[in-house]
Amino acid sequence: MALHQKVVQQLDRHRNGDPYPVMVLRAEPAWPHEPTLPLPDGRLARVAACVSPLAVWERLVADRADEVLVLLTDVPESRLGLGVRSRIFRQQVITVEPWDLVVEAFGAHLPDSALEQESWAGEALLDAMPPAGWPRLSSRVLTRDVALRHLAAVRLGLERRDENSDDLDVAALLRWSAEPAAVDAFALLRAAERDGLTNWLIEQFGRPARALFALVAAGHGADALPLGLVCDAVWSTDAADAGRIQGRIDQHFGHLNDDATVRSFAEAAVQVVAGLLAAPGERGRGDSAAPRRQGHAVLRRAEELLIQFGATGIAGHSAILRTGFTRRVEAVSRALLAGLDDPTDPALDQAVQALDGHLLAESEAGRIHRIRMAQRLVRWLASDVPPPASVADGVQRHIEEWGWVDRALHQVWAGDDIHPDLRAAFRAVHDRAQQRRRDLDGAFARRLAAWATAGPGNDGDLLTIENLLPTVVEPLIRAQRPVLLVVLDGMSAAVAAELAQELSQQWVEYDPLGGRAAGRRRGVVAALPTLTAVSRTSLFAGALRSGNQDTELRLFAEGRWGAGARIFHKGPARGSAGEVFSEEIRTAMADPARLVAVVINTVDDALAYGREGDEPGWQLTDVGFLRSLLDLASYTGRAVLITSDHGHVLERDGEYVRSTDAVSARHRTGPAPAGPGEIELSGPRVVAEQNRIIALWDPLRRYRPTRAGYHGGASLAEVTVPLLAYLLPNVSDVPAGWVPVEGRRPEWWQPQVGAPAVSPPEPARARAPGSRSRRKPPVVTGDALFDVPQPAPAPAATGGSDLVTALLATELFGAQHGLTPRRIDRGKIEAAMRALVEAKGVLPAAVLAQRAGELPARAGGFVITLQRIFNVDNYPVLSLIDDGRTVRLDISLLRTQFGLPDGDA
Repeated sequence: MALHQKVVQQLDRHRNGDPYPVMVLRAEPAWPHEPTLPLPDGRLARVAACVSPLAVWERLVADRADEVLVLLTDVPESRLGLGVRSRIFRQQVITVEPWDLVVEAFGAHLPDSALEQESWAGEALLDAMPPAGWPRLSSRVLTRDVALRHLAAVRLGLERRDENSDDLDVAALLRWSAEPAAVDAFALLRAAERDGLTNWLIEQFGRPARALFALVAAGHGADALPLGLVCDAVWSTDAADAGRIQGRIDQHFGHLNDDATVRSFAEAAVQVVAGLLAAPGERGRGDSAAPRRQGHAVLRRAEELLIQFGATGIAGHSAILRTGFTRRVEAVSRALLAGLDDPTDPALDQAVQALDGHLLAESEAGRIHRIRMAQRLVRWLASDVPPPASVADGVQRHIEEWGWVDRALHQVWAGDDIHPDLRAAFRAVHDRAQQRRRDLDGAFARRLAAWATAGPGNDGDLLTIENLLPTVVEPLIRAQRPVLLVVLDGMSAAVAAELAQELSQQWVEYDPLGGRAAGRRRGVVAALPTLTAVSRTSLFAGALRSGNQDTELRLFAEGRWGAGARIFHKGPARGSAGEVFSEEIRTAMADPARLVAVVINTVDDALAYGREGDEPGWQLTDVGFLRSLLDLASYTGRAVLITSDHGHVLERDGEYVRSTDAVSARHRTGPAPAGPGEIELSGPRVVAEQNRIIALWDPLRRYRPTRAGYHGGASLAEVTVPLLAYLLPNVSDVPAGWVPVEGRRPEWWQPQVGAPAVSPPEPARARAPGSRSRRKPPVVTGDALFDVPQPAPAPAATGGSDLVTALLATELFGAQHGLTPRRIDRGKIEAAMRALVEAKGVLPAAVLAQRAGELPARAGGFVITLQRIFNVDNYPVLSLIDDGRTVRLDISLLRTQFGLPDGDA
């Protein structure tokens, strides 16, 4: 490249009329490359090496094609003679000055003196020049740091990672060391260049670079990143044998004997590997998982080095090594067991928080998710859980709390595949929580038996499966409201809780029977026995009866649910090639006057045939074409109701009970009295011969061969049918009686956490109206790589009413309220703040708007106005979380900002 540049430069500057001159350059008489070089004007230059004056003469007199001839020789010009010189380009031997070529290549005019003192750099810069040349500079002087930074970027292969010289830093150096054969390639450079680059990189990047190149010189450069992780563990402990292990590691550095340098190097290595593990996948960036794979490869090698150095026993505190993660898992396992005996012990929350702070937490998200579920069950076991006082009480508490218990139980049952201590802890927690759930099922079954026997008239406000459509859907049909009714056959309260969490990202959940009360998710009582033939037919008939798919089709054809209403079952709902669902569904959904009902059997099928994979949870993508169906409903502006016909229990090492009169896996009809785990159900709500069945309430018993799950019995999970009702967030014409659901999770669901790692900035104190603050809004500081988001401090539970009264009486509130461009009625502000305080600081935005007397469709603007009032100097007293769907009030910060006393106002 340098030769080509010099030839072109000379031909451009010195035109002598001969289009094909002979150019003699002083250089080493060797040319191992292609013999011809293409010139910009289309000519060719042929390169030849000449070791003597005679060789030069022979080239001059030999016949040659129409080519520029370039001769390389180290013969002094005086020995060539006048005859040779008279026939060559410019009548002289042209000397190739490396710095001239280098400066020219960068578009500069001269090198600075510091660069010229690096005698090795000129040749190295010419040799390493990229095919497209060095980048052109705007300055006249080529400085040492600029030139060597570009040289280092090429020699370290930054372009392989889509990086350039601007990205050269300690992290880039360490990532380079982990690339296959990268350190070996560096060792093949000429000694002068290798030493020069090493010295410059150490000069630029200090101690981490010094340690790295000490490893390179000692032959251990390829282990730099994993060794850095080991050093981080060994140099940050006061274990008794730490000094002895440090001495062993020092030998890898060639006896560097500089603890400060090693610590700095270790810190840099941890940050680099953490970045690799957390690297996001980007579309269009090739193998987006490659950095994460490289990070895990480094961790595996680090574990091998721990064993080699005998450091496994002292690395348990590491926040990045797998050994440290394992030790934290073991601590959680011990704390789970201890928490069963002493619920007041804070060790469990602390252990889970420490585990979550480990840098492998993200890649081990599934394991940590199950640990959190076990933690929640321990917290639930520590709470007071009275038995259900009635069927209505049991169904509603199952929707609001016990279905969440079942959700956690499913996750803990799935267990762990690596850690034996954790498996044992999971089993202990699962068995203890499952026993409590069985006790609740038994108590509920006794209430259910009495309720079924009493017959109609004892329901109160309890919603039953046969009354669901008359009560909820018929008013919408009369109001000509377009409705999509989705029946997820077999969906339990636990499954509904999971799906609702994902649905909240796009839809707003409503209570269709809320009236003026606070909205809540409703539970519906299934028909008995809890079978599809009974409960689903009763749902669509609006009356207790049994039937099948043909019965349901006939009901819709007869106009039971309005003219043109359509129901789609499993077969007709499916589309042909290239279609998610049938064109009939699309056509029916386009007609706003029609009720459209779709039955999806995914959950029920999973009970019969099982599910692939080891993840017990349910997501929208797991449930047939539900997501696509909801998207279609959003395009057509339909209200969405998602319900089921019955729930289910899962196979959990249950007992097979032999019975000759079993009609399903969970109920029988013979005359024998109820035995252990059974309950006799009789009365008008039992759709069976003589209106009587014997049903299993114990979820660990069955009458039929083993399957993935069962239904037909009398447990809470089978009898309770969840009802989810949704509208889009921008809907202004909310149906009469519909109110947003608060969506509260059980108190024990969210574990307690310690203080945040980074203290928040001190908020402003109350000031006189009109005064101005010069302070900037708070910013997050610290190393983001290790920041762990922490939830807001738990607000005070007392003094809510007095707190709001005192707040609205402050001079600062009056001033802030007066400055808002859209003045909100003080009554609405008071109602909103009281609702937030009562909800312990967190409410869905739609619920907050409804509590304040605003339409849910205006929730966004309402919250923004509240933020203008209460977020003085941009301190986040009121903030939006969950992608803007939920409002959070920091009560502690509110007290500070508005000068309110702690505790009761």
